[in-house]
Amino acid sequence: MPILAKFEKQPADEQDYDISFVDWLAALSDTAPGPNSVLATADPGITLSDVSLRDGVVKVWLSGGSDGTTYKVTVTLTTVNGRIKQVEIKVKVKES
Repeated sequence: MPILAKFEKQPADEQDYDISFVDWLAALSDTAPGPNSVLATADPGITLSDVSLRDGVVKVWLSGGSDGTTYKVTVTLTTVNGRIKQVEIKVKVKES
């Protein structure tokens, strides 16, 4: 699966990352029904503390992680019409 985006964060950072499904949903004339239509998972070692959906944009909150380690976060969105789209981001933890 292709990686949608790559980010860097420090181990002590708690950051939010936006993943837009707006264009994909618009091209299909479909919608995401609400928060229950999103599933987000993260590799062990980084904390995924919250996930939300608003107007076709998924926001994931991440914290922690070990210096020098890159973590994968997978977000799966299910639409009203039953379409499923899965994307991944990579987050590298780097002490600077």
